[in-house]
Amino acid sequence: MKLVYWTVFPNTHQRALIDALRAAGHDVEVCYFGHYDAYRARLGWVEPAALPPQERRVRTLRAARRAIPDYDARTVLVGGYSHPVFWANALRCALRRRPWALIAEKSQGRARSWPLRRLFGALVNRSALAAFGLGPEAVDDLARGWGVRRSKLAELAYATPGAEAPAAPRPHAGFRFVFAGALTHRKATDVLARAWAGYAPAHPEATLRIVGDGPLAACLEGLPRVERWGVCPPERIAEALADCDCGILPSRFDGWGMALAEYARAGLTLIATQTCGAAEPLIRPGRNGFIVPPGDVKALTQAMADAPALRPDPAPLAATAPARLAAALVRRLEGFGEVWTPPRHLLHVVAGCWADGGGVSESVAQTVLAQARQGLRVTLAFLGGQAEHPIVRACRRAGATVWVFPRSRPHALYFSWPLLKTLPRLVRRASAVRIYSCWTFPVWWAAALARFHGVPYALAPHGCLDPVRRAYGRLRKGLAWALFDRHVLRNAAWLHATAETEAKWLRAALGRRCPPIRVIPNGVDGALLDSVPEVPREKTFLYLGRLHPLKGLDLLTEAWAQSGLAREGWRLVVAGPADGAEAPRGPGVETPGPLLGADKARALKAAACLVLPTRSENFGIVVAEALWCHTPVICTQGAPWQELGEFWVAVSAEAIADALRRFATMDEAGREARFAPLFEDARRRFAWTALARALAEG
Repeated sequence: MKLVYWTVFPNTHQRALIDALRAAGHDVEVCYFGHYDAYRARLGWVEPAALPPQERRVRTLRAARRAIPDYDARTVLVGGYSHPVFWANALRCALRRRPWALIAEKSQGRARSWPLRRLFGALVNRSALAAFGLGPEAVDDLARGWGVRRSKLAELAYATPGAEAPAAPRPHAGFRFVFAGALTHRKATDVLARAWAGYAPAHPEATLRIVGDGPLAACLEGLPRVERWGVCPPERIAEALADCDCGILPSRFDGWGMALAEYARAGLTLIATQTCGAAEPLIRPGRNGFIVPPGDVKALTQAMADAPALRPDPAPLAATAPARLAAALVRRLEGFGEVWTPPRHLLHVVAGCWADGGGVSESVAQTVLAQARQGLRVTLAFLGGQAEHPIVRACRRAGATVWVFPRSRPHALYFSWPLLKTLPRLVRRASAVRIYSCWTFPVWWAAALARFHGVPYALAPHGCLDPVRRAYGRLRKGLAWALFDRHVLRNAAWLHATAETEAKWLRAALGRRCPPIRVIPNGVDGALLDSVPEVPREKTFLYLGRLHPLKGLDLLTEAWAQSGLAREGWRLVVAGPADGAEAPRGPGVETPGPLLGADKARALKAAACLVLPTRSENFGIVVAEALWCHTPVICTQGAPWQELGEFWVAVSAEAIADALRRFATMDEAGREARFAPLFEDARRRFAWTALARALAEG
């Protein structure tokens, strides 16, 4: 095949692809129309004194046609839309019906350039053989930002010399991070400096090597154990990376991010932001690196802390081997390529995923964690302002990307300006969106964006449509229902109910326009619960949950006093964060505060019985956790646990007191016989392995 490739200036990665095309027997002419800018000069790039044969510097299409006699017989490859020479080639090929194709990085998406991108995309749809995006982010940008039809799209990458056999780092003491690039705002040198300032004091064995220079070099002054290599030309990059362990690219934007491929070729683990084009092709989150939100100092610091547990993986880098990319490029130009399909990417949006957020927070975090552990691409977005749920850190370690947005006024609606600006890009990149709860701005905005971009979304109300709960704040919720939530629910692809009772609430609220409902219970983190050793059972009734008026703690207080079990040596332990209701007080009552993680598992395994006196509960995850731990349960009919039989009691103090007394009089064998089938059923129904897949479908 005869090709002519238009690009700005020579670089190592383009050179590798061009050489691979020529090695495969293709005739390639290359036209450069620009020179290295100040940014490349800061990286140590030096203009080549002479160009190889069939490569030249030309400013115009006319000059190129004079220099290349058979120009019109070649397939033209243009590397963007921002220069007049790209337009001249595309228009000439379209008018003369000559073959051409586009190769583009992800654009920054500036509003002022949007009309030009759409016009160029229309030109691609009309006459181009293909539009190659350099990475999945770039392909998605071509589809959604440029308007290129899916039939024209194909994924490519910058070729990495030596990708077939990455180097192994030399052994050394300690753990060394490295950043290679210009020290600029776009490369987020300031974010890296703040993350290192938080990380370094707790890890005295670690060092940070800085390869490059720039206007933000002062951000790194005074930080401990920072090695400054200064400007390093491309041919010495391998030397600078040879004794490093983990490469960091914290850019606010990078169309590709060549440094990431250099890190991978040197055999390093990788940390990059979601806005780097090379991040998704080269990083397997939780295995050979982490993908973090841009500008998130906390997420970057945590990724650095977790990086030593990872190992380099050469498999993703092999996809950027020059020979493989050259073959894929030619095959697509010859019309044999497959239609591009976007990668599966799940986005979860919730107002908060906090330590004291109750069952909703835990359910969301567990869903994300389970899906990330199964290898799915998962992103979680929620608002900060409170301590995040402990499972969120496990989500990051498993490879999920977690965005935490600061709250803005009005706080009552959980509004956030950063979420308003960033969520559109996250929704565009998603193949499906899951939204949790109701009555909040993140729910409304995520649903509106999903409809606008044609991305299907599922909504899990998590009990918000329970008539009892809707009675609290009736005026505010009624207004939100009329203006937003009813339309959000009715336009969902499907609704997630955790029990048949919640499905009935949904049908009653939405009527004939109710979308399909799938009843899928919440899951249990069985690995965590099983990791805590068994302990002797005590004469203890345990309540676990928020101290909220809906939880029926006033009923439990009265029932405990009526039961008289304190005089028989029984205790009532009420554990949970304060949320508008007072903890019970009286003889035999203990209030240890919130219990999370292993502490919660130990409390469940030590208790004789769990008590849930709730007035309203769409599921009651703590019941499933108790049954998983072989702990009997007493629950009111405010939660959908009919299988508890005679221990599923009316929502009243008298009924709860009677159940407490009946349970206390049973011997150990009787309790085991009564609840053993429920214990076995819990292990089957609430394991996250199957539930995570079910929630990812549709």
